Amino acid sequence: MGQHATCKEAKSQAQTPRFVLNASVSLLWFLIDEPPDLRAKARLLLDDIMLGRVAVHVPDIWLFEVSGGLVKAVHSKRLTITQAQAALSMVDALVALPNWHTHFHNRDWFYSDVARWAMGYSVSFYDAVYLFLALRQQATFWTADQRLYRFLAQTKRWRKLPVQWIGNYKVKW
Repeated sequence: MGQHATCKEAKSQAQTPRFVLNASVSLLWFLIDEPPDLRAKARLLLDDIMLGRVAVHVPDIWLFEVSGGLVKAVHSKRLTITQAQAALSMVDALVALPNWHTHFHNRDWFYSDVARWAMGYSVSFYDAVYLFLALRQQATFWTADQRLYRFLAQTKRWRKLPVQWIGNYKVKW
């Protein structure tokens, strides 16, 4: 019986869409002064994450970028300290989900490999970390950075990687 459940679980995981989320997408969950249409799409994605409909893969720098974005939002009066603390509590809850996977440098990826790769592919180091992870995980890369999205979509060498802009997110179930 246990083996059957394990096989069923493995099949379910294989069918679950795999996403790598750029921090720009995640910050839309919390920054209320961002464009409402993008926030709505990001919230749909968040709902799918919370319901376990998608598997999320992020590099450990995601935690720094999201936390840093929240601190910056407090300093610029875009969020109150209370709102930022609530957002950080939500981040803690997200990373504890069984469908949320954080990948760590020096274990799952190496700074030097990603830096060489970024130089060769004309992307920033931070963007390269997410893209490198998406390729390794055979996952769709989601971003709220429209300039990055256009660059990746229009550059021939990136066409093999599924890249999506959050403004195009649709619920599929």
